[in-house]
Amino acid sequence: MRRLILATVIVLACGMTLPAQTDRLETFQASFASSNLQTKLEILRAADSEDPAAFGPLYGQALSYVVSNAEDLVAEQLLREIALVSVNRIQAGAYAPAVNDLWRLFRLYDETSARIQIASVLGELAGDSQQTIGYMNQWVQTQNNLTRAGTRVDLQVLTAVTETLGTLASASSFPAVVDVILVQYPDFVTDTARTALNALDGVPLDMASEYVLAQDVQDRYAPFDFFMTSDYLTEADKLELARVTLGDTLRLRPQELETQEEARRIRFAAATVVRNGTYGEATGVAIRHFNETVLEYDRGLIAKTRLLEAIATLGAMDTDAAAARLTEYLELLNTYTEIDRPYDTQIMLATIANLQLLDRPASYNALFSTSILENYPRRVTDAARQAMQSVAQ
Repeated sequence: MRRLILATVIVLACGMTLPAQTDRLETFQASFASSNLQTKLEILRAADSEDPAAFGPLYGQALSYVVSNAEDLVAEQLLREIALVSVNRIQAGAYAPAVNDLWRLFRLYDETSARIQIASVLGELAGDSQQTIGYMNQWVQTQNNLTRAGTRVDLQVLTAVTETLGTLASASSFPAVVDVILVQYPDFVTDTARTALNALDGVPLDMASEYVLAQDVQDRYAPFDFFMTSDYLTEADKLELARVTLGDTLRLRPQELETQEEARRIRFAAATVVRNGTYGEATGVAIRHFNETVLEYDRGLIAKTRLLEAIATLGAMDTDAAAARLTEYLELLNTYTEIDRPYDTQIMLATIANLQLLDRPASYNALFSTSILENYPRRVTDAARQAMQSVAQ
């Protein structure tokens, strides 16, 4: 029987058959299905002279056979050779229907060079298979989780798959690729992930915002800091990401002290970005942040510097709403002072200076009240008078 099959293969290879390529393909496939391992490999090699695109079903059939007998991959050299020949010819013929089995082989064949080649082929063929891309995303995320847990992973293969995700450019790969960067692998891995990230389809701001806000509070700072310090987002996008991150973090009410501290860390970082960018569109969240910061300071939960920063953030907004809120705060401080409640000179001076910076006439009366209160030291009343003159002009 084996001699008969080999004779058929030789005849087919020499072209001594029916001229129709479909007939030859069907004969090859039938012979492959009924032969032993050695002959299967010889049949595949005999098909080298055929058009790989037309003979894709044969190589797909061979690959399906391999993954169906995965338990023998480690021990059986012939099976591994069939696998590699199939992968090479599938790549040569761009036979996209084989992508599912290619991914199955990737999962089953734990050999670095083979997996790297399979990842490359998937980068060429899997563009229309969101399911396969999803599997790759999950695999990359699993490697990240294993690494964080202290387990060593194959960095060469991880790099290859990450590169493939960039080639396929699906927006669905955004979380996995960003996480590769955040894990802080060696540079050759991280650099590949950065390149892949820039290649992904989608609106960068939308994807970055969705990613950051999807994280638990204790996991938000690292991606937020990455987006603020990398060149992935434009400066305008960074300001908007800071605004939405600040607003959403203010919405949360964590119960654990450690999580509360992490929420503050994110808030203060986001507030710094909108303050440095004088991003008036963030006025609403800047006011909410200021209100929260005042409460935290009054309860002794944060240092005074944080309150001074929140005051400066309002001053950087350059909007009527920011000026109105800071004016209300100055009026409150004056009321406290009138009833002999202790005041802080630094906070008074910061509030006055930022009202002067905002330069809104509506602040005049509060500044005037400050200037005539005898409880304040002269440098506070002088600063109030100077600010009054500025806002009155």
